Amino acid sequence: MAYFPRVGMRMIKTAIAVGICFLISSLTGGNGKPIFSAIAAIICMQPYVEHSVNVAFNRIVGTIIGAFFGLVAASVSLYIPAEYEYLHFFVISLTVIPVLYTTVLLKKPGASALAGVVLLSITLSSGDSTPIMDAVNRSVETIVGILVSLGVNMAHLPRRKEKDFLFVSGFDGAIYGEKTGMTPYSIFELNQLLKDGMAFTIATERTPASLIADIGMLHMKLPIIAMDGAVLYDMNEKRYLACHGLSKELTEKIEDFLRKLNLHYFLNVVWQDVLLIYYHDFKNEEEQKLYQQLRLSPHRNYVYGERPKEGIVVYILLVVKDETADFVTEKLVEMDKEGELLFLRDKSETPEDYCHLKIYHKNATKEYMMNRLLEKMPQKKTVVFGSNKNDASMMQAADLSFATIDASDDAIKAADYQLKGTGDSIVRKMFHIYEPLHWQSLPKELRNEKRKR
Repeated sequence: MAYFPRVGMRMIKTAIAVGICFLISSLTGGNGKPIFSAIAAIICMQPYVEHSVNVAFNRIVGTIIGAFFGLVAASVSLYIPAEYEYLHFFVISLTVIPVLYTTVLLKKPGASALAGVVLLSITLSSGDSTPIMDAVNRSVETIVGILVSLGVNMAHLPRRKEKDFLFVSGFDGAIYGEKTGMTPYSIFELNQLLKDGMAFTIATERTPASLIADIGMLHMKLPIIAMDGAVLYDMNEKRYLACHGLSKELTEKIEDFLRKLNLHYFLNVVWQDVLLIYYHDFKNEEEQKLYQQLRLSPHRNYVYGERPKEGIVVYILLVVKDETADFVTEKLVEMDKEGELLFLRDKSETPEDYCHLKIYHKNATKEYMMNRLLEKMPQKKTVVFGSNKNDASMMQAADLSFATIDASDDAIKAADYQLKGTGDSIVRKMFHIYEPLHWQSLPKELRNEKRKR
């Protein structure tokens, strides 16, 4: 189904600002067509409120610059005979240079567009007013539009902030769509919520390396839960804060077993805050395709050869046919006397008869790492959004959980509620829970004192 972007608040606020400009013009005896204040309102509306005051000031400076040079150009044009209209246009064109240069000189390049609009509005005016009256009228109109835009952008309904909750979302299939990626609406609103202090993180099957390229526009503050819960990674400091890997003894047994079967595997090792992926000679085309697809990423480090004794083996990845995966899983379960292993399969990026088989430590789950993160935070309750079976345990452990509209059966069963969408729906739900209106109550699951287990 095609994705249609939402009508965002910036669009709605811009329309409101334009309407107010018309209303002001009507109430003050204008002609009902305040085009210059409306243009200023459209140009000055900003996506982030904190930028609005600076932008408004810069635009007012631009208006004054445009008005001054417009007055000069219009005054000069009074002495040009009507039959020499081309000289009038030449003077206006020439005046554009000092207008733009002045904005640069004053270090206000963002004001150049509006300064040019004001210049043209004065010099191309067809009214009977004097140049100075045109300059004053156009400046006042434009400044009214700027101030209206600023006022509308800063206005909001009274809301409270619920800072007692940790919000956790799955990534692929949740806030990140296969076709849409992260929508502009989701990025903008999430950044606003993060700026307002919402505790938010992502729990993903991906490695930090593969996640970085797709969430670079998010201003993440908390560590992310990556590799299905095997690691807790700080994206700002580029550090692995926690890793739950396989023991050296068990890793050696698994490697010996796979070598005897003549199977190739990728060994993912965290060493000195770097993820190294060790590999050998490929045994099938799907392994080689995966390697060729991922090796060009600047965030991945593929190493041909034997792994060092140092480092933590986070997981082992095989790209094999389903029957081989069944056999390997069965034999390793028999070998795993202590029940330390966790097996995850993914068929989303392979041909029908192949799969990605990942071998983790049993505690390498999103639920486990979410609880590790909670230990370091003042928040003690969790609101979780998920879409696949790997999210299920985390959703069951949460105080409140939501499954996406197309979530797997496991995720739906684990969730308290199901949303009517994916990415944008998740972000809207976060907003309504984190910043409810003063008269709105929280969901009953979050009003309980006891945390769900």
